[in-house]
Amino acid sequence: MGWIRKTTSSELGLTGSPGGHFRYSRLLAEIEGMQLRAAGEPLALLLVHVDGVADVNRRFGYGAGDEVLERCARRLADVAREQDLFVPVTPGCHALLIRNPLHESHAVLAAEKAGRVISRPFDLEGESASLRVHIGISLLPSLAATPALLLQQAEAAQAAARSRDQPWQVYSGRLEPDAVEQAPVRYDIEQALHRGEFEMHFQPKVLLATGRLHGAEALVRWNSPQLGNVPPGVFLPAIEQTQEVRPLLRFGLNAALRAAAGWLDERPDFRIAVNLSAGNLEDDDLVQQVSDALKVWHFPARQLVLEITESALMEDASASARVLGELRALGVEVSIDDFGTGYSSLAYLKTLPADELKIDRSFVSGVVTDETDRQLVQSVIQLGHAVRLKVVAEGIETLEVARTLAGLGCDIGQGYYYDRPLPASEFAARWITRPVTEASSTLPASSPA
Repeated sequence: MGWIRKTTSSELGLTGSPGGHFRYSRLLAEIEGMQLRAAGEPLALLLVHVDGVADVNRRFGYGAGDEVLERCARRLADVAREQDLFVPVTPGCHALLIRNPLHESHAVLAAEKAGRVISRPFDLEGESASLRVHIGISLLPSLAATPALLLQQAEAAQAAARSRDQPWQVYSGRLEPDAVEQAPVRYDIEQALHRGEFEMHFQPKVLLATGRLHGAEALVRWNSPQLGNVPPGVFLPAIEQTQEVRPLLRFGLNAALRAAAGWLDERPDFRIAVNLSAGNLEDDDLVQQVSDALKVWHFPARQLVLEITESALMEDASASARVLGELRALGVEVSIDDFGTGYSSLAYLKTLPADELKIDRSFVSGVVTDETDRQLVQSVIQLGHAVRLKVVAEGIETLEVARTLAGLGCDIGQGYYYDRPLPASEFAARWITRPVTEASSTLPASSPA
């Protein structure tokens, strides 16, 4: 039996009665119920916001606006397949839950169909009236881990669609911070830190020429009791716009150094990388904070790498250079992350206090199949070496990519080909305590020596 049925106006939530409108709590309950019935199948949420009713009200009166909204809801209900679910949220906002979309494109097709049926003119008193839609699309379990997060991501995507005046937007984890800020959930990072909801995961960094472990990048993860496992692309952009960047860095830096210090007996040359945000560079206490953490954990300064994105550096290039110079005076290394996306000049790169370049994954993924990407990556490697910087390629997902980068002279590799980010205990078991030869056996053995 299907889950959608013909409904009355009252059931559609369009009558204005006190219990007539579905609210977000009801939508969450419907998502949870559908998730149970779907038995682990993927779900897609389309959050549909209808615009243009105010114009209808001005032209034809408020009764016409109500009529158009009801007809709009019925059109949307007809878009749903028998196995899908249509949920009115408010008169101007509706949700379509798509069961078992085979691919993101299926959800997009449903959104395009919804946009077409709503944009089709309505006949009112012999005249036509038109509405517009902005649709946010989120997928579970692609990025969302819980129904609440699925809804939050759909709202963020819908906000982005409205700000860009696009008919639909798929949540990708890379929406602009202002779109994420418009999502309903607000994060109390201080309390989440106090409750121990954050932890560090570690992704290996490997010497491409030999296949030996070089170190790891420490990556913060949030397991919220309310939201589940929240992707970094959701919470980090919001946090980086607030003062919460300070306690989060304090936690991340100390957690990373505590773990890495425990691995030095097995791997005395192990290097740990920790990410900085643009907000951290503006913190007057940053250098002291790093210095104190190194002393607390008795960790060699030369084996700590602080990563900062090229775009963050470019927000205030001269101030960034000053802060990075002070950090390097402590003995730590500095890495320019996502290189190739921030439009820094070659003259600035020559004088920047840095030790390492990380090539953005968008260039790395195409080095085997795209000659332009290959030439760009080769140029960045040569450029980095010309100014005495190590070069790291992130986003390596296949043996072919790893071998190609090794052949181009890239120094260090990172990505899912080697391993996903792991909790400290799993990382230690897989990469620290087992013999080096065993660890290297999963790596591209044919890379140049």
